[in-house]
Amino acid sequence: MARAASLTDICTDAYIKAALPAAGTFQGISMVPSSVSTSIQSNVSVSSNDFFPAATLNYCDVTFNYTHTGRGDRVALTYWLPAPADFKNRFLTTGGEAYNINEGTGTSGSLPGGVMYGAVAGLTDGGFNGESFDDVFLLANSTVDWQNTFMFGYQGIHEMMAIGRELTKNVYSTGEDKVYTYYQSCSEGGREGWSQAQRYGFDYDGIIVGAPAFRFAHQQINHLVSNVVEKTMDYYPPPCELELIVNATIAACDPLDGRTDGVIARSDLCKLHFNLTSLIGTPYYCEASSGGSSLGLGFSKRQSGGMTTPAQNGTVTAEAIKLVETLYAGLQDSEGRQAYLYYQPGADFDDAETTYDSTTDSWTLSIDGNGGEFVAKFIELLEVSSISSLENVTYDTVRDWMQMGWTTYEDTLMTHNPDLTAIQQTGGKILHFHGEQDPSVPTASSVHYYEAVRKIMFPNESLNTSAEALGEFYRLYLVPGMAHCGTNSEQPNGPFPQTNFAVMIDWVENGVVPVTLNATVLQGDNGGEKQEICAWPLRPLWSNNGTTMDCVFDEASYQTWIYDFDAYKLPLY
Repeated sequence: MARAASLTDICTDAYIKAALPAAGTFQGISMVPSSVSTSIQSNVSVSSNDFFPAATLNYCDVTFNYTHTGRGDRVALTYWLPAPADFKNRFLTTGGEAYNINEGTGTSGSLPGGVMYGAVAGLTDGGFNGESFDDVFLLANSTVDWQNTFMFGYQGIHEMMAIGRELTKNVYSTGEDKVYTYYQSCSEGGREGWSQAQRYGFDYDGIIVGAPAFRFAHQQINHLVSNVVEKTMDYYPPPCELELIVNATIAACDPLDGRTDGVIARSDLCKLHFNLTSLIGTPYYCEASSGGSSLGLGFSKRQSGGMTTPAQNGTVTAEAIKLVETLYAGLQDSEGRQAYLYYQPGADFDDAETTYDSTTDSWTLSIDGNGGEFVAKFIELLEVSSISSLENVTYDTVRDWMQMGWTTYEDTLMTHNPDLTAIQQTGGKILHFHGEQDPSVPTASSVHYYEAVRKIMFPNESLNTSAEALGEFYRLYLVPGMAHCGTNSEQPNGPFPQTNFAVMIDWVENGVVPVTLNATVLQGDNGGEKQEICAWPLRPLWSNNGTTMDCVFDEASYQTWIYDFDAYKLPLY
């Protein structure tokens, strides 16, 4: 096929049909040429968002299906192809969020972030026909659709990448020229990115993962920990009380990094130096409100669509502080052994949201929908939306649910294998970032995985030596003030790494190592300010009245991030 000259040349059904991977290219997969549909999109305005800047795009929107031999299924793929003059020999794989395997085909999804950098960008529906994975996980009570589970776990993303890269080579007649293969997504998409790095590292030149929801069973069930602590303590805090604790924590811990800007950049120093008990007796007040809940970030969802709440007026209680201290310690079983971890100081207490009961004029338990659904559907294998009660549920019960989920989904959803030999040996790079005030996926979850990789890949080496060696291909950045895969309205002056794909391209194609990660304040009083994010295990510390930042290491701070999950016989990486 001769090299096409224009978008008009490549964006026809006939051209794309001819460019589909030939029969036999992928064992067990057949393209469906009759499903090909193309449309030229010209001068499409894309607004700036958290993951890429504003741009005006011209591209070919391509969709088609494929099927697995003998299965009779249909998997739908979407690719955005830049004009030949704009194509820079790049392919971008994207993932999804929550239980969705993609972020949608609109300009607010992931695909524009590839086209604007000269990459073909692709997504898959996993064969779910537009439904989310949790809706297609069970065929019936107690009967798992394992094909859908494998597709969601890792197979669907990989097949989309492999088919799309071959299509790209054919469309642009790249011949022997290299097509750089990248991945970028956050949350569930972060877990999917790790599924590719751990299984197919040899296929990728660069993988960008944000706030990954790996250790899937622990991650999902962890949403219930706040509820179980509340029930165990028989204390159900008014939302305003927890909001006061969050805001007071931000105010107290903001300056600990040497700069007062309304942002917690050192939640580790916050753990070491801020005494929560100092808040007991602090008054709080919130006006009455009605309508939908403000929650729903990422992996946190609620059963009710909203509620009317009365004005809340009171003082912070000792019970509330004990609740928060118990949560910060992470899940521990009845023998005091660590089973999992929690969010950092300054993160919202979304999982601990309570419901107002107008009949009793009191705040009551509200079971987190995501954690409740995982236990009901993925552990108990019932086609219901959530568990209905936490009666007789103890910390040991939650630990055992986590253990059962770990055992059941080790090879599909857990995605915590720390052996990254394949991507290391083939020269690929990994850029891993996580918001320091993420209220949905614990920031320390990413630190724990990084530390597992460091120890597995470079055993018997010192922290400094192994971190330096690991940094040659894998770097982790904790983003001050950042919430879950997005900016944080409570810490608006926090920086955000909006141009990660550009950074990754520079690392892979030009050898420019991101010693620190480029970031921009996207909102607030400091909007537009450029900052740099330190690579773990170094942490930011400002001097000269908050004008100079250094990346430093101190042992006490480092240790606040380190967990030994001794509640389990096997190591939880």
